[in-house]
Amino acid sequence: MSKVIKFPKEKIEYSDQYYRKVDPKAVTHHIIMMHPQLSPKVAHAIALALVYTTYVELVLDEEEIPQEIVDKVRNNNFKSFIDKTTDKRVN
Repeated sequence: MSKVIKFPKEKIEYSDQYYRKVDPKAVTHHIIMMHPQLSPKVAHAIALALVYTTYVELVLDEEEIPQEIVDKVRNNNFKSFIDKTTDKRVN
């Protein structure tokens, strides 16, 4: 008797695997252990920033994103994505 194995049709991107498996609380714990002078709130904020920055970098590497947007993200110019002064829609 043989088993039928179904493989997923779409390959799971590494960024998705990273996002699912990295635990911000574990990163927070590590930061607190390395720098006990930090408050838990600060350590957690740093952990979230590290996790999400790494996730953004992985997604940018996987997707075909225009270089202009990649440069803005890598220069931490996130406000330009929500700045309404460049909005050309009619109010």
